[in-house]
Amino acid sequence: MNDYTPPVGGQPNYISGWGNQKAKETALKIDHIADKAKFGIEILGSGLVGIDAIEKELIELSHAPNPPSQEQIRSIAHRLDSHQKQIQQALDRIRDMMTDIDKATDAIQNSPRTSW
Repeated sequence: MNDYTPPVGGQPNYISGWGNQKAKETALKIDHIADKAKFGIEILGSGLVGIDAIEKELIELSHAPNPPSQEQIRSIAHRLDSHQKQIQQALDRIRDMMTDIDKATDAIQNSPRTSW
């Protein structure tokens, strides 16, 4: 009897010959799902960068010799509101993406096996 041990660290299973097409399709679907999640996270990150800039501006204004004018405060409030809306829209979009991801993973899990 031949004592064959498969090599370790070779190509991933989804690239091997067994069930190759189905495994590749599943891997591509998972990759697409991960890309959606990454996109949502990037949207939130950009909103946080804007809020961080406002925070730095407020710190600088607190050290200024003169208090900020009403126009400066109003401008900061409007920018803060814009970033708040951006983050809320991103959260809504991520919620929608999570629903899409759930449907896609359900489809992957529930698809009938036709062969090895």
